[in-house]
Amino acid sequence: MNLDKNKLDKKLTGEVEIINLKLEPNEIENLLKMAGFYPAYHMNKKSWISIILNDTLSDEEILKLVEKSHSYTIINSKSVK
Repeated sequence: MNLDKNKLDKKLTGEVEIINLKLEPNEIENLLKMAGFYPAYHMNKKSWISIILNDTLSDEEILKLVEKSHSYTIINSKSVK
């Protein structure tokens, strides 16, 4: 989705494209220490993270995280049933 950067960080301006991914909370905690990662916009910040799609991360890194998110979501949805 496209989003004004100040929704992620009040010090930033301009529009940016982001993706929200659901990951394990301990992984989110570690990723938030790195550039390009922010507490999830408009989602539960304990289980979700926002990633800016501005070439801070390579496509390969993003795709790996998308795969992890997909797997994590499937595993958690099965355990809820």
